[in-house]
Amino acid sequence: MPRRPLFSIVVCAVALGVGATAAGCSGTGIDDSTSPAIGNPSSSTVIAVTAPSTTLPLTQTPEYVASNTPCPAGLRELGAVELRAAAPGHSVGLSPFLQLPDATVMVFDPVGSGPRRDGGFVGDRRGRIWRFEVNGTGAAELGAEPVADFSSNTAAEHDQGLVGMTFGPNGRLWINRTDRHGDSVLTVLTPTADGSALLGGFTDVLAVSQTNAQHNGGALLFGPDGLLYVSFGDGGGLGDPHHHGQNLATPLGAILRFAVVDGGSSDTGDWRLVPALGNPDLDAGSDPRIWAYGARNPFQMTLDDETATLWVADVGQQCMEEVTVLGLDEGGANLGWNSYEGSRRFVGDELDDHRVPDFEYRHGRGLCAVIGGHVYRGSELSWLAGRYVFADLCGGDVYAVSVQPGTQPDEVWSLGISTQRPVGFAEDHQGELYVIDIETGVRRLTG
Repeated sequence: MPRRPLFSIVVCAVALGVGATAAGCSGTGIDDSTSPAIGNPSSSTVIAVTAPSTTLPLTQTPEYVASNTPCPAGLRELGAVELRAAAPGHSVGLSPFLQLPDATVMVFDPVGSGPRRDGGFVGDRRGRIWRFEVNGTGAAELGAEPVADFSSNTAAEHDQGLVGMTFGPNGRLWINRTDRHGDSVLTVLTPTADGSALLGGFTDVLAVSQTNAQHNGGALLFGPDGLLYVSFGDGGGLGDPHHHGQNLATPLGAILRFAVVDGGSSDTGDWRLVPALGNPDLDAGSDPRIWAYGARNPFQMTLDDETATLWVADVGQQCMEEVTVLGLDEGGANLGWNSYEGSRRFVGDELDDHRVPDFEYRHGRGLCAVIGGHVYRGSELSWLAGRYVFADLCGGDVYAVSVQPGTQPDEVWSLGISTQRPVGFAEDHQGELYVIDIETGVRRLTG
């Protein structure tokens, strides 16, 4: 694969209003149609998929009808309990960490990264990446100029942009972005030995064609076995009109798992991504890169090292938000979309292999899109240990919940903190958490 000079990167423009709703648009991976009157059918009014959506006018497709049927009564509410009532004597604060409007992704330097100081990299919505260093007060100081800028080659409509960032083998920085044509591209960059800058080239190691600017997914991370997990949404449209979620021949609507083959070379231009050994054999015509499927827009997922579980936050259509906790031995899991939205039926056929979410809650009452989310493993808020900390885009509040796979949690805690428009979280090497707000920057959760 050719190496090219650095030139530009981005994330998630927000589409608001009736026009966006009718088109199935969403912002930062989230549909902005949050009225309780807009929803999905109850289980008794499941819409059968009887013909390809392209043969029907938009407003007559099963997906459109289902997406504009009011949500039924009785769906699980978030029902958050205020922290002072749930855990008397405990409190959580938000401490400013770095000010960067349009911030979308952030990672800390990997452990054992040689002479590097305490710092990392942060990316903004327009596709620029800065180096930051943590000063003596615990706040971050940004470099004067970006160390990488992909903005001239990145689309930034709806859910497009810089949507993922992680460190990989040999301390390389991996990013997931949409290029100027709107296709998803995984790119590998190389930090200098001290981490203060990036070397002057990059390598694109994967490209996935997207059908439009919606539901591009984009989370990426490396598991304890060195395998790369990457999430892609269903490609957009109201209700997944192309049925990508249940189509095993496309990487859209799926979580892919790769092995990185470097051929013994330190030159990323020689690296290849290949389907990981042990990926499920789903079907004779299936994409061998698929590890799990049936997702709508899992643009945030994280790994809990202590339990070796992958936490997938999948943004819902109109009624339900869902979080699924997958063991790393659960390859082949079918998360259900678009036959199901969460645990409830949506369109088409029932599934014998539906992997129901481990935690879900209803839209409405100021809630519209789950923003994952890490299992807390720090020490400053030790009483939160083992709880999944997440937010919702519309309300901006931050929550914590104890999730046991296979059993819906009894109680969600409202931590009493909020940001204007949360789009993600980051975790440092001590297990402390940071919430990324696209309006203002990054804040650290404190005791």
